[in-house]
Amino acid sequence: MRRNWLRILRRTLNLFFAYVRGRSRATRKLGRLSDSGGNLVESSEGMSELFNEAFGKVFTKENLSDTPEAKWVFPDKGGIRLCDISFAEASVLESLEKLRDDKAAGADEIVPRFLNFIKQELACPLAILFQSILERI
Repeated sequence: MRRNWLRILRRTLNLFFAYVRGRSRATRKLGRLSDSGGNLVESSEGMSELFNEAFGKVFTKENLSDTPEAKWVFPDKGGIRLCDISFAEASVLESLEKLRDDKAAGADEIVPRFLNFIKQELACPLAILFQSILERI
């Protein structure tokens, strides 16, 4: 009997902590940054520019006039080409069904529990969206 209570307690605690993790935010907001002049920057655009300046100094500038010609990886000889890839609603639904409810939200702050709840309605629009993006490339 004690083992049953311990099993129930462990399962209840796991569910509780999964719920708490699902309700927590996945990302933390950055605080204010100061630019080279000592001015505080709070806007997202300003902080993006500061990061761009900082990280842009690290990379080297290459001579683009001497770029080598790329070879075709998928030659058009009647075989499979990159444009022959398609997204079926069933494959998108299969991927959505693999989402675990107890995982944290992503960068978009959408919890997997919500995506699992609306996966039937979401599979078709996502398949159309993915296919249209791939056709534009």
